[in-house]
Amino acid sequence: MEYLTDITDSLNNINEDNIEYLNLFEYPHLFYGTLNFSNEKLNLCKFPQETQEEMVEYGEGAVSEMKHLNSSACGVRLRFKTNSSRIIFKVKLQRKYAYLKMVNWGSSGFDVYKIIDNKYYHRTIFAPTSGCDIFAEEIREEPNSELCIFLPNYNKIEELYIGLEKDSKIESVDYPLENRSPIIFYGNSVTQGASASRSGNSFVNYVSKMLNRDVINFSCSSCCLGNESMANLIGKLNCHAIVIDYTRNAHNTKMFKSTHEKFYKQIRAFHPNTKIVLMTSESYNHWFDYYDFDEIVKETYTNAIERGENVELLHQKDLFEEDEYDLIAIDASHYTDYGMYKVAEKICELIEK
Repeated sequence: MEYLTDITDSLNNINEDNIEYLNLFEYPHLFYGTLNFSNEKLNLCKFPQETQEEMVEYGEGAVSEMKHLNSSACGVRLRFKTNSSRIIFKVKLQRKYAYLKMVNWGSSGFDVYKIIDNKYYHRTIFAPTSGCDIFAEEIREEPNSELCIFLPNYNKIEELYIGLEKDSKIESVDYPLENRSPIIFYGNSVTQGASASRSGNSFVNYVSKMLNRDVINFSCSSCCLGNESMANLIGKLNCHAIVIDYTRNAHNTKMFKSTHEKFYKQIRAFHPNTKIVLMTSESYNHWFDYYDFDEIVKETYTNAIERGENVELLHQKDLFEEDEYDLIAIDASHYTDYGMYKVAEKICELIEK
């Protein structure tokens, strides 16, 4: 890796002979998990202006997190193949430092997988050291290898260039036709990817790999609040299934009870037949604050079942034995890779049921 003062700097340690750069923001068709309704320029922001402005109702924490994370690349993938044998990335990130309770590989990492026969094989990951936000990295694969790169879960990419050998071609790697309809996720910091060791190991990205399916991750730390504007946005999108991980960011039981089923019903009105998975709280290590929240989620689920709706319940604490709690989360809620994997495995089971 080479660190730069400006993204246009020439490289000293990586050979740039015969290399031409493309501004990847001008190739939005290579990215998946975004809301690009235009083919002209990539936009990684997934939260409408209305939702961003609503955060003032929930205090400074929500305002700050939405301001810094509304364009984080969580759940976004760069999928391509090229006949160039050398691939150089130049990156400028918004944030120089790791996010709380995360290593740089998870918060700011570019997690590289090779796709062979619709299976994902981990190749490498690159991320800057703490204190650096502009860098270059070279990766090498056999020409025309299909690559999927999971982008940073907790950082905004301000500029992104790819360097390829002159006269090389690059094209997108789409999902199989039957898997192009995405799974939509709505959630909190855990759903966004905290505290996976690598960006590809959030449970949302695990699901994408396991099912070889597109995903859209509407998750933002401290900002998962059951907003009507988000229900309307999710409702208007065609999708294969919807996963709602709304518990932790509600301020109290009264607020949660008044918003959880209402939020579910608003989405259900748009998607009468779509599979919706409701998740209880991530709450471990004898943190009992969210037990009442879990009962509210169960009530939403029970009422939906009585109405004959296509809904599943994922009770997260049921996935683990109590003596596993110190293995699955770094605190009382933010999953390790093992925790992320087990949650993803169960989500896949429920969606494919």
